[in-house]
Amino acid sequence: VPHIAAAGDYRLGSQDKLTIRVAEWQTVEGTFRDWSAVNGEYTVGPSGTLSVPFAGELPASGKTTSEIAAAIGEALQKKLALSDRPEASVEMAQFRPFYISGEVQNPGQFPYVPDLTVLKAISVAGGIRRNADYGPQLGKDLVTAKGMFDISDDQRIRLIVRRARIDADMAGKASFDVPKEVEGDPRLPAIVADEMTILTADQKALKLKLEALDDLKGVLESEIESLQKKIVNQQQQVDLAQQQL
Repeated sequence: VPHIAAAGDYRLGSQDKLTIRVAEWQTVEGTFRDWSAVNGEYTVGPSGTLSVPFAGELPASGKTTSEIAAAIGEALQKKLALSDRPEASVEMAQFRPFYISGEVQNPGQFPYVPDLTVLKAISVAGGIRRNADYGPQLGKDLVTAKGMFDISDDQRIRLIVRRARIDADMAGKASFDVPKEVEGDPRLPAIVADEMTILTADQKALKLKLEALDDLKGVLESEIESLQKKIVNQQQQVDLAQQQL
């Protein structure tokens, strides 16, 4: 989905041109005074800063026009020790350029415009380049894309069925139902058969392991019983030895 850069959230960068106008409210006179020495057009420099008379170098890269306007007013009030903060308005005079290359009619540099999308950018560059090789290449790209889609779709179905098999395995079930989201797919019988084989093998292996553990438990219990009898016998010998002593 193309990303749309709305004017409201446009972030400034190097080469953006701004029109700045500053006015100060004169409390005593009750009138506004324009700052003609500051008003004018400015360009964001390569370092991402904006140089404004009296305000100095202000960081502009990544900021909006409203944030820059507030920063200019604060800087002027602070540096000139003004009682009233000057009101600054900042408007876009010219957006920084964007660059497009590849299979377009006119690759190169173009001025940015609000709400620019990839499709609009291609249109600005004259559209997709068409030549004698474009048709066959497009056909190859379509075949490749179709193949990649088929592989991804097959993996998707296998993963859905595998999830159902794992859920059944965890619940101790001997089988599982085909998920409704993939019902009717012609590839299902083979995929379900594969997963059922895995489920049966897993449960068989688990059963054998449990039986082996039961056998081991029986052997250990026999050894414990034998050791207990041995302990009793040894204790009797200790008692006899004490009596003889």
